[in-house]
Amino acid sequence: MSTIDRALGPDAGTAGTFRVALLHGGRGWRLSGATLGFMTHQACEAAVPIAIGVVIDRAIVRDDPLALAWWIGALALLFVVLSLSYQRAALGMVRVYGHGEHDLRQLVSARVLHPRGRRSHDRTGEVLSVTTSDSFRVAGVAWSVAEQGATIAAVLAASTALLVISVPLGVGVLVGAIAVLIGMHALARPIEKLGMAEQASVANASDVATDTMAGLRIVHGLGAEKEMVRRYRRASAASLRGAVSTARTLITSETVSSAVSVVYLGGLALAAAWMAANDDITVGQLVTVVALAQFLQGSLAHIGTFGANWAHKRASARRLRGVVTEPFRLAAGSRPDTARPETPVPVLSWHLGGGSAEALPGALTGVRVAGAAEARALSARLGLRAAPEPGAVFIAGTDAIRVCPEQYRRFVTAPPHDAAIFSGTLRENVVGALVGGANDVWDPEIAKAVALDDVVAHLGSAEAELGESGRRLSGGQRQRVLLARALHGDAEVTVLDEPATALDPVTEQRVAGGLAALGRTIVVITSSPILLDACHRVVDQTGSTAAETVAERAG
Repeated sequence: MSTIDRALGPDAGTAGTFRVALLHGGRGWRLSGATLGFMTHQACEAAVPIAIGVVIDRAIVRDDPLALAWWIGALALLFVVLSLSYQRAALGMVRVYGHGEHDLRQLVSARVLHPRGRRSHDRTGEVLSVTTSDSFRVAGVAWSVAEQGATIAAVLAASTALLVISVPLGVGVLVGAIAVLIGMHALARPIEKLGMAEQASVANASDVATDTMAGLRIVHGLGAEKEMVRRYRRASAASLRGAVSTARTLITSETVSSAVSVVYLGGLALAAAWMAANDDITVGQLVTVVALAQFLQGSLAHIGTFGANWAHKRASARRLRGVVTEPFRLAAGSRPDTARPETPVPVLSWHLGGGSAEALPGALTGVRVAGAAEARALSARLGLRAAPEPGAVFIAGTDAIRVCPEQYRRFVTAPPHDAAIFSGTLRENVVGALVGGANDVWDPEIAKAVALDDVVAHLGSAEAELGESGRRLSGGQRQRVLLARALHGDAEVTVLDEPATALDPVTEQRVAGGLAALGRTIVVITSSPILLDACHRVVDQTGSTAAETVAERAG
C-alpha cells in the first residue's frame, strides 16, 4: 500500500489529506527546515528590542563608546542572520507549497480519470472547484504550519526575555497567549461550515459557466442567451453571498483577535512603565518591554487566527478527500493477463433481454436501437463506462466484470457520443489524443473512410488549428474527427455510438461504406437506416427482448 493510500485510508479523516500535502514525496524534511528558518527569523526579531535595551543600559547610559561599537556590530550580525533565515525559509516554503498543491491536483485528476470510474457524477464545475480552489487551500496549510511555528518561537523568545526582566511580566504574556488561543478557537467553529457552503456556491457558479460555454452554439440557436445570463447571475450572486459571509466572519475573527491583543499588551506596557517609575526595571528594560509588547501584538493576533485558518482549510480538505476516496463504479477485476484463449471465441459478445449478440470479426456489425437513450446505455455497458450485470458482456470468452477495466479497454474502445474536441491541431486531435496507443501515426485510409479528407481540405492541412473546443468545425466535421480518433486506436473492437447524427445523407452514405470497407471489427449502435444497410450483420435490440437479425452481405 502506498503512502498516499495509507494517508487517505478510511480512518485517516481530513488529517490524511493534510499529511499528503505536507509530507508526501519527502517534503517533511524541507517543511521542517523552512519552519526552523522562520522560527529563527522570529527569534531574531524578538532579539532586536532586547539588544537595543542592552545598548541603552550598557553603552548609552554608561557613555561607553567601545561598548556601543561592540553592540552595534552584534546588532548588524543579528540582522544578517534575520535576513538570511527568512530568505532561505521562504524559498523552501514556496517549494513545499508548490509541490504539495501539484500533488493534490494530480491526485484529484487521477481519481476523476481513473479507468474504474466514480460512483457519483459530480458536475464539471464541482470537480474544477475541488481541483483548483480546494487544492490551493489545503496546500496552504504548509504556510500555516510554518507561520504558527514562527509565532510560537516569537512568543517563547519574548516571554523568556520578559521573565528575565520581570517574572510577573513573562508569566502574564504566556497566560495571555494561551487565553487568546482558546477564546479565538471557540469563535472559529462556524467558519468550517461557512467554508463548505462558500465552496459549494463557487462550484455551482463554475458549473453554470462551464455548461454555457460548452453549449454556446445550442444557446445561440435557441435564442436562450437571456435565460443563461439570468441563471449565471443567480448562481454568481449566491457565490458572492457565500464569499462575503465567509470573509465577514474571518475579518470579524481577526478584528476581535487584534482588539484583544491590543488591550492586553497595552496593559502590559503600562505595567512596565509603572515598574520603571519605581526603579524596579531599568530604562533599557522599559524600552525592551514596550518594543516587545508592540512586537508581540502581531504574534498574539496571529495566534487568535489559528483556529479560523484551520477551520477554513478543513472544509476544503473534506471536499477534496470526498472526491479522492469516493468508491469506484467498476470492480477491480481478477484477470490480469490479456492473452487470447486458444479456442476461437468472439472478441466481444453480450447477452441482453434473453438474446445474444457478438461483434463480427473483421466486419461492421450494426445494432439497431430505438433511440439515443438506448444507444448511450448500450455503449456505456460495452465500453465498461457503466458496470454490466454478471454474464451480460463477455470479452474473449471471459465475463467483463472479472476483467480489469484497463485490460478490457485494450480489447474494446467505445468512446462516448459527446467526446471532447481539444484545442490544438487536427492531427493532434486525431492521433495526439490517444493515450498509450500503438497507432499514433495518421492513417490516410481511415481519414478517407470517415470523410475526414474533406475536413482537411476545408482547413487547409492536418496541422490547422481547430480553436478552443473545435470552434472552427461544424457539427458534422466534429463528428468525423471523433470517428477518426476512435478508429486510430489499437483496440481489437471499436464500438461507435450513433456516429452519423450530424452528417448529411450523402456524407453519411460515404462514411457507412468506408466503415464497412475498412476490414476492422466495428460495432455501430444506431437507428440510422443508412448505416445499418451498410453493415455485414445487424442485431435488432429495439424490442423488450434482444432478437438477433443477421443480414450477411457478400464481401
